[in-house]
Amino acid sequence: MSADDVARVFAIEDKVERLKAATDGVAAAQQTINELTRIRRAVIRELHAEGWTFARIGAAAGLSRARIHQVSTQGPVPEGLFFGHGTLTVLAPEVRAGRLLGAPDPQAAQRLAELLRQLGFAANVETFLPGRPIDLNRDGLVVLGGPELSPSLRQLVVADPRLRRTVTRAGDTRRGIEDRAARRVYRPGGTEPHDIAYLARLPRPDRRGTIMLIDGLHPPGSLGAIRLLATRLATLHERASTHLFSVLIAVRYDRATGEPIDADLLTPVYRHETDPKLATTRVRP
Repeated sequence: MSADDVARVFAIEDKVERLKAATDGVAAAQQTINELTRIRRAVIRELHAEGWTFARIGAAAGLSRARIHQVSTQGPVPEGLFFGHGTLTVLAPEVRAGRLLGAPDPQAAQRLAELLRQLGFAANVETFLPGRPIDLNRDGLVVLGGPELSPSLRQLVVADPRLRRTVTRAGDTRRGIEDRAARRVYRPGGTEPHDIAYLARLPRPDRRGTIMLIDGLHPPGSLGAIRLLATRLATLHERASTHLFSVLIAVRYDRATGEPIDADLLTPVYRHETDPKLATTRVRP
């Protein structure tokens, strides 16, 4: 909030409206502080990993060595940059009754939004009607659900050069995902309750930003992906950073409750690299 913004709030005559405006301003300012603190911690970490001492970083930033060390350990974690910056919107299907193919666990959206808030983001939840197009050309979207839910999501996942949704034969409704280069199809199964989740950062339809997509092949998979984001976010950020990527997650869950017991990476984190001159997509594990 700028000095002019503060002056406008101060000039509001109605006391209640002034209070509301000041409260909104404090929330916006705190979000900005969270974002800048996260960026600062990330830069300090990167420079330190490159061999810079805290004393050298402090001298470059105009801060003492002790202060640099202090700020490098306080505030929102740097790996939160995995989700980007600004306000985030968790977008999930509206399921009114029964189960819907491709839909996440009913608790997944609120659980993910709470994780994002714990990471210092302003996060809200929105729903979309299954079977209809979705406006995906928006900043800060994290979508829960599979391509069966919307033609817009089907178009989105086609952009993945490495992992592709597949079935074994016509009419087979069992969901699976093919690792094209490895020539392997992953499906849920095994002696213990086991599911697979797809996690990716893919280009928006307008190519002016990206979208995070989380798709459990069954409802427990979506909860398992959120569990992995909560426990292994630093690893994911280290391997994917802010690049386009996709990865599969193996999820073991409790048969009675559907709650994940364990979640781990099933494939490498595949970065997607696009060369505009070649108009083709290269993949780096």
